[in-house]
Amino acid sequence: MKLTARGWVAVAAVLLGVVNAVAFGPRALNAVVVPVAVALVVGAIQLWRVDAPRVTRDAPDDGFPGTTETVSLTIDSERTFPATTTDALSDGFDGDATVDAVVGGGRISYDVTYHARGPATIGPATIVAHDLLGLFSRTFTAGGTSEVLVFPRLDSLTTTARRDLSALTDRQKTMHRGEFDRLREYVSGDPLRDIHWKSSAKSGDLVVKTYVDRTNPDAVSISAGGVDGREDDVAEAAATLSCALLDAGVPVHLSSPVGVTEALPGERRRVLAHLSRLESGSVPDSSAEVVIRGDAGETYVSFAGRETTYDRLRADSDAGADGRPSGWRIQDGSETNGQSKAADVVGRQRTDGRRGVSR
Repeated sequence: MKLTARGWVAVAAVLLGVVNAVAFGPRALNAVVVPVAVALVVGAIQLWRVDAPRVTRDAPDDGFPGTTETVSLTIDSERTFPATTTDALSDGFDGDATVDAVVGGGRISYDVTYHARGPATIGPATIVAHDLLGLFSRTFTAGGTSEVLVFPRLDSLTTTARRDLSALTDRQKTMHRGEFDRLREYVSGDPLRDIHWKSSAKSGDLVVKTYVDRTNPDAVSISAGGVDGREDDVAEAAATLSCALLDAGVPVHLSSPVGVTEALPGERRRVLAHLSRLESGSVPDSSAEVVIRGDAGETYVSFAGRETTYDRLRADSDAGADGRPSGWRIQDGSETNGQSKAADVVGRQRTDGRRGVSR
């Protein structure tokens, strides 16, 4: 417990009153000293009786840069008292985490905006208790820390990049075709090789063949690494390509300087959580099908035997303000990419009859 600035003024007033009483008589004590002295005693007793509060924090969910979430604190105490509560925020957050409120009177809350990729921490909470007149303060620390992962930004890919990535995913699918089942109308996402061109020509609409036990895709291996200072760009590239593969129904085997993780379609959070912790370091597996390498000034992506820069693969104009590309939406707790139009899928066929990665 210590005196506040106002408390020191009160003490100075008492001392000055005592000096005046000695010099001019005891009547000065009744006018100034006694009321202020009583206030000091009452304030000291008030804070002395305060027990250490208990803090329960409702931490926000993991998210992308630019997301704003609410943090709530429940502070329990045997006695209510006015206090200033400040929650410590790491560099991954922007926000004002200081709240003036009566402790013991319920929940308090404040907003934070996710700022930078990486594991960010909230807490512990510092509670500065005051007496009613603000003459004394007493500081408590409670609540521990809560970790929140700020994911790397996700970009939209150019049409060429989506086409090249589609060629890679098609090669990764091991076809387990049973006997022919039936013909049906083409829907977005069907491979071109399943189109029955003769029937399509007769009907005027695209028709595809269906089989029993159609596909069993193998995982695409992705390996990412980079020099110091390129971690965010490498993480952004790895996250965008990994999530594009997962959205296409292809599992991902991801390796980086911080370890290895595997994700099935629908498990994008596993990849995003892994890449939120990405640190600098060399590419662990240079023989992976997709290699992402961050050098000084540029991030390179290699797959299907060719290399290009990540800047050439992303469509910056399609990216949303929160780092999620337009067309991606939250569904069942994870982000999913809307399927491309049939015309876009048909457009994957090259005029030279071959499919591959273009620079």
